[in-house]
Amino acid sequence: MVVMGLPARFAGIFRGVASKLDLAAGETFITEGDFDECIYYIESGSVEVTRGNESVGTIEAGDVVGEIAFIDRRPRTASVTTKEPTNLLMVERPELLRALGDSPKLLMEFVRSIEGSRRTHLQDSEGEMVEAFLTRVTQEAISHRAVNHPYLIALSEGTFPDMVWALKDFARQYYGYSAHFPRYLTTVIGRLEMPEHRLALMENLTEESGIYGQEELDELAEIGVEPEWVNGVPHPVLFLRFCNAAGVEALDPDSDGIEVVCWREMFLSVLSGGSPAQAIGALGLGTENVVSTMYQYFLPALEFLGAKPSDTVFFPLHAAVDDHHQATLLDISRHFAATAEGRLDLVKGMRKALALRAGFWDWLMSRVEARGA
Repeated sequence: MVVMGLPARFAGIFRGVASKLDLAAGETFITEGDFDECIYYIESGSVEVTRGNESVGTIEAGDVVGEIAFIDRRPRTASVTTKEPTNLLMVERPELLRALGDSPKLLMEFVRSIEGSRRTHLQDSEGEMVEAFLTRVTQEAISHRAVNHPYLIALSEGTFPDMVWALKDFARQYYGYSAHFPRYLTTVIGRLEMPEHRLALMENLTEESGIYGQEELDELAEIGVEPEWVNGVPHPVLFLRFCNAAGVEALDPDSDGIEVVCWREMFLSVLSGGSPAQAIGALGLGTENVVSTMYQYFLPALEFLGAKPSDTVFFPLHAAVDDHHQATLLDISRHFAATAEGRLDLVKGMRKALALRAGFWDWLMSRVEARGA
């Protein structure tokens, strides 16, 4: 039997750590408001889910129940009562995570599978509210001035009087932010409580170090990126290649402009000082969610440098591969979006990150205009 619609190999792992419950009809085994992290697999029978005094629905044999608290680590959102004699397999969260802990890949596959089950069960107003919220704020971020700034549009259209100087100035200033991206990621990883969330961001950190799977390399090859350009090369080094191609050969971190230092330090303060939801909102919804769109503006501008594609690969790379980073952070955002407080903090973090980036573009725009005056 395949447990919870998961690959068959999970069945033995699940049963190896489960306690078996044989319940009569009318027995409540999950109570709304309680805090526990057990997940239940229904071997036979069926259960009714109620919220308040209203029935939410029925879950039949072969499915799981309790996965919302298991994933989100929050009080039970509903009560669950057997409708008939029912056989259950009950697993404590720590036990199952330990059983899967020797294989990070297997753990992530399991979490993603029960996340799919959770979404199926949340086809009520709460689930729809979470998805509608994420759709709305994602669109807000993509439509923000920071992502469609006049500075970016001018770069894309090649309308600055001296495009080479503008790109060189961008390279010099942006390096003071971009080179610290692994630090931003590790800061957020340290804020997260759930091991599967930390593991997912560790995968992103691995890619930031220049380590890709074959699927990612094949995807990059389709847009003309040769594996030897990027494989094993950390992203800050790729940006440094662009800096050199733009004519910036000496990069002294101690000479970063005050505006760059302020952006970097204020962004880090959001990641480290706000709530974990704010950190995810800033790094995910307000940063990784928009970079693939934002970097598209740079692709036509790079032609003014006359550089080799391998020297400017930082931009097409992020315009393509960051889709995976976005999906990872969006999944983590979904966890925090399950509560009103979490949704508020996600938006706070997102808007803070976007406002900081818009201020940086304002400053670069003023520098180009001052040079042309």
